[in-house]
Amino acid sequence: MSQPSSSFTAKFNGHVNVLMTPVFISPAFDPAKTNPHLPNKQYNGIWDTGATNTVITRKVADDLNLKPVGMTLVKHAKGEEMSEVYRVNIVLPNKVGFPMVRVTEGTLSGVDVLIGMDIINRGDFAITHRDSKTTFTFRVPSTGHIDFVEEHKRGQQASAGPKIGRNEPCPCKSGKKYKKCCGQNVT
Repeated sequence: MSQPSSSFTAKFNGHVNVLMTPVFISPAFDPAKTNPHLPNKQYNGIWDTGATNTVITRKVADDLNLKPVGMTLVKHAKGEEMSEVYRVNIVLPNKVGFPMVRVTEGTLSGVDVLIGMDIINRGDFAITHRDSKTTFTFRVPSTGHIDFVEEHKRGQQASAGPKIGRNEPCPCKSGKKYKKCCGQNVT
């Protein structure tokens, strides 16, 4: 069964050092089987391509009365430690949702959720900066490859125009053959 496509875009003025979006968290449930009235709450979440998994703080676990489903060894900048593991449902902007996500508890600064590669690599993730605006966009599932090198090559080929044969009339309308006019120094 394929996942329905969903996406969101966040726009920021100027250069941003941190990608932050709203994140709704609730205790885990199967949305296809249940329509519970479980608590869910909005938190600020940062996106971190350097983090393997999604992290929540103790505050989130307490707010939602989450029960740990296990423990795991977590490695981070300050070393490693054992952390509690929970199952939650995560809903990102524009109702981009992920049920039954395994998250670890950790200490975060200024936010309560860190979105890691376990979520990011489920779809397409891109950041652009143009006209003093940063645009961050995300879609699931992946619908294609984003390749800026290939895009650049296609743009160069399109702007080069059609190839002119050496013996064809020169496009500058001089009346000469291309090889004896504008194409004289072209290799």
